Amino acid sequence: MNLRAVAWLLGCVSLIVAAFLLAPAAVALYYGESVGLWASLASALVSGAVGGALVRWNRGSRLTADGRPNYFRREGLAVVGLSWLVAGVLGALPYMFSGLLPSPVDAVFEAVSGFTTTGSTVLSGEQIDSLHETARAMGFWRSFTHWLGGFGIVMVFVVLFPTGGRSLFRSEIPGIAREAGHQRVRDSAITLMKIYVGLSAAEFVLLVLVGMGGFDAALHTFGTIATGGFSDYSTSVAWFASFKVELVIGVFMFVAGINFAYYDLVLRSGLRSGWRAIVGSAEVRMYSLLTFGSIVVIATVLWFWGGSNGLADSALPDYRSYGLALRDSFFSVISLVTSTGYGTADFDQWPQVCRVWLMVLCVVGACAGSTGGGVKVVRFIIVAKAALRGVRQFIRPRAVHMVRVDGVALEPAVVSSITGYFVLWVFVFLGGTVLLATYGMDLETASTAVVATLNNIGPGLAHVGPTQNFAAMPELVKVVLTVFMILGRLEFYAVVALFVPGFWKG
Repeated sequence: MNLRAVAWLLGCVSLIVAAFLLAPAAVALYYGESVGLWASLASALVSGAVGGALVRWNRGSRLTADGRPNYFRREGLAVVGLSWLVAGVLGALPYMFSGLLPSPVDAVFEAVSGFTTTGSTVLSGEQIDSLHETARAMGFWRSFTHWLGGFGIVMVFVVLFPTGGRSLFRSEIPGIAREAGHQRVRDSAITLMKIYVGLSAAEFVLLVLVGMGGFDAALHTFGTIATGGFSDYSTSVAWFASFKVELVIGVFMFVAGINFAYYDLVLRSGLRSGWRAIVGSAEVRMYSLLTFGSIVVIATVLWFWGGSNGLADSALPDYRSYGLALRDSFFSVISLVTSTGYGTADFDQWPQVCRVWLMVLCVVGACAGSTGGGVKVVRFIIVAKAALRGVRQFIRPRAVHMVRVDGVALEPAVVSSITGYFVLWVFVFLGGTVLLATYGMDLETASTAVVATLNNIGPGLAHVGPTQNFAAMPELVKVVLTVFMILGRLEFYAVVALFVPGFWKG
């Protein structure tokens, strides 16, 4: 393990964060926010100083004697795990320097939640509303971290460092380009970045056209395409009270939950070939069926339930209107299955079957290779087929049974890796739930807080529901949940590898 090369790469990550911190400084300058300007520039200076020192002190370690890169898979994986921690700590500086979140634990929680596109927050409703009133620079940085964490900062790293970035690319974007060569990785990264930026630009324009202001459109675009969910309004997207806004955001959330490799295929091979691949994908079909089937089922349950049933003194919506039930179900289901976390209704007040089903959708998540969180639909497909294979193997032990996805037989090592992922997820989920329960939290709060952070969802139920926050959590719990967000973002292995002693030897 070339530790100095790792330090050099982390220095580069710090310099990238420093450069991006100039964006909220520009916003503060535009809106005349002196506190935000000072906080952003000071944070950029600190990040630049840390990055510059690491790069300068370790610059000779990145190349061999004959000038070839001296960092490979293990160094790349180490940077994968550590860069999110570095970005989270440096990204927390504006919150602390501005006074928005003086507590380092709260500031790091908020920053990591942003970069990992989780969307869980420790800010109160009043603090969130201040982000579009007197603290626009901090509101911009908060949502911008979503966009950077979705694909942006990863793509910049891969484009700059294709050799070390190969491992980063494989760990960050599973299912896209697993065996690509160095130049192919860079080309794939640039293409995916173009798609990411293109989708962002398209949503921004449409949101402006349906009546949203430019600043709000930018922030909600950041949260939608990255499936993050930070809003500068305490009532989230419900503040706009616009079906057109909800429709645009809902459609783009769904689009962001599909494997970006298919959009790459459309660009390279044309719409017909891309559409054929999308329709032929078992994962996309299951994702679509699960999403739109859930929308109809939950809307029907809400309609039968009725909500307020027309009572004037009830805080619940009147779901006697199937149209309103379908509208709220549409947005909530897509928001949670893609792990975005935007809200137009307080689903924590819905019937128990709806609340439980929405949490199930959170766990399942979107497609591999998308910006969406969750365990991913394709993993559930493979695990289900592996279970059926086990039954068939029991019935006919001498026959050869393979797990196939889209007609392709998977290697036993791949199936084993995915089942191992499930085991890790279950152990972490149970351990986290028990830990939170030891602090006196009820089962709903404890379990869904773990699900919300481990699957990068944002809101949970009960005390961490869509109208609540994580501010009341003990500091140790916030630290643990911060780690869970990084675990969920990197899908375990890149982080767990850091705790294996043999990983650092040699």
